[in-house]
Amino acid sequence: MRGFRPMRERALLSGAGVTLDGNQHTRLTVFAAIMPDPGEEDFRMKEPVGFPIGFVSLRTGLSVHVLRAWERRYRAVTPKRSAGGRRLYTQSDIDRLVLLKRVIQKGQSISHIAGLGQAELHRMAVADSGAPASAGTRPQPVSGIPARGCTEMVDACLEAVVRLNGGALRRILQQAAIGFSRQAMLETVVRPLAEAVGRGWSEGSMRIVHGHLVATVIHEQLVAMLNHSNGDTTGQPCVLITTPTGQHCYLGALAAAVTVQDHGWAPVFLGANLPVEEIAAARSILDPQLLALSITCRVDDTFMHDQLDQLSTLLNGHCPLVIGGRASNYYRRSIETAGAEVCLTAAELVTFLE
Repeated sequence: MRGFRPMRERALLSGAGVTLDGNQHTRLTVFAAIMPDPGEEDFRMKEPVGFPIGFVSLRTGLSVHVLRAWERRYRAVTPKRSAGGRRLYTQSDIDRLVLLKRVIQKGQSISHIAGLGQAELHRMAVADSGAPASAGTRPQPVSGIPARGCTEMVDACLEAVVRLNGGALRRILQQAAIGFSRQAMLETVVRPLAEAVGRGWSEGSMRIVHGHLVATVIHEQLVAMLNHSNGDTTGQPCVLITTPTGQHCYLGALAAAVTVQDHGWAPVFLGANLPVEEIAAARSILDPQLLALSITCRVDDTFMHDQLDQLSTLLNGHCPLVIGGRASNYYRRSIETAGAEVCLTAAELVTFLE
């Protein structure tokens, strides 16, 4: 992509503590929202580089001490390591740890089962439970989620939305959080649900109240996902995330925060509808390696163009700025005039982060 690498190099220099030339033009990168409008180009999000140990502890119910001991003494799983030495677990690691825990609860010891393969662990886990355990049986998901596709899960969510049953909607999303990786949940459940409700509202089959319920529950789920981090952000590059004045929709920004967290960045989410002067002030206080904004609605084109120009002046080249959201493409000319690089998929955001 033309001009993409210099921006990435500036971000890395900023992260290393190198002062950027104040006369440099602020670079802006535009990427699509995590949950774009129906009809936008489809994409497939890359899996995150790994899950931190605190998140794995919450997902498996195993303490951080136990996870470390099982790795050090028994090699039950061998997580990858980040450049800073932090453990990064895959979804397969998490599934294996859950299986190990289930087998231990049946009376086995970790020293005897740590070296077993997945098929044997599954056979032992389902033994005496009434489930078939023949060698040809395909292991079922350890989460206990019914064997139904993502489409059926989204349909169940929509049924709960139509009935304004927030409790049922929360339970289904919690099931999805257990059964899928975070990025897979965003792409295959949360995003299609938000799109379907948006279509329902535009077609007249759903009311504003349905959209409010979905937004509230998705907000809760995304915040919970962010809070699953172990809180240790030492050595992680910081990204400040918000929406500018007039932009009250922030779910895409929250989803982006989850994505950057999964890829080793420390997100600081400052809510929605923040004046550019406050965004610039937060930049000076936090000194992030990246500033990310979400623009999802066209409220006043002249005002938004002025906002972008003003923010570019206030930042004065000191921090790379990325702007996402389904309405950001309307301001392409203004952004390109400011030296913008346009990225239309969330996958390109992930490429930038890596």
